[in-house]
Amino acid sequence: MTLSDFTAIIQSQPNGVVLLEGRRAISTDDYAKATALGRSLALRFPQLKFRSGNAEGSDQAFSEGVAQVDASRLQVVAPYASHRKSVRYSDAIYDSPDSLSRVQEDIVAYKTISATPKNKGLIEKRAKKGRLAAKAAYLIRDTMKVIGHSEDFTKPICALFYVDLSDPMAGGTGHTIRVCEQECVPVAFQDSWESWPDEE
Repeated sequence: MTLSDFTAIIQSQPNGVVLLEGRRAISTDDYAKATALGRSLALRFPQLKFRSGNAEGSDQAFSEGVAQVDASRLQVVAPYASHRKSVRYSDAIYDSPDSLSRVQEDIVAYKTISATPKNKGLIEKRAKKGRLAAKAAYLIRDTMKVIGHSEDFTKPICALFYVDLSDPMAGGTGHTIRVCEQECVPVAFQDSWESWPDEE
C-alpha cells in the first residue's frame, strides 16, 4: 500500500477509523517511526480517528504520536477495564470486552475462533478464571478492535501494523491481521508506511 492508496481510502470515508498497532517488541528507532506516523496521519487527516490496543511497544508508540496532535481522536480497546490505567490519555476513549453484552461477546468469540481456529479451546474457557481466561481476553480484545461493536467503535477502514516482517502472522498481532482479512479491512506493514511521514 502506498500513501496515495491510503489517501484514497481515507477520502472515501474521511470520518473513519484507522487501526494502528503491532508487536510489543520494537526497537527505539522503530518506536520513533511509529510515533512519527501516528503524528503525521493525525495532522494530515484532521477528521480521522485512530484505534489501538493499549499494549506496550507499537500500540504505545502509535498512540503517542496521535496524542501529540489530539488525544480525543484516539480510541483504545483494552483487554479488561483496568488495564494499564496509569498510562492512559485523559481525552482518549477507552473500551474493553467488559462492556459487551452476552450476544455481542458470543459474536466476537465466534469471529475470534473463525480467524484463528487453533484458539477455539482457549476462547471457550474465557468465562473461567486464571491464565487461560486472561489469554482469551487479549484475543477477544484483538477481534473487538477490528469488527466494530458499537456506534463509537465502528469497523476500521484500514489497519497499519508494525510486525516482524520475517513472520508477520505470529502471535496476537497475526491474529488481528487475520481478523482484518476476514472482515475485508485493508492492511499494511511498516515496509509500506515507514516512509509516509517524509512524503509530501
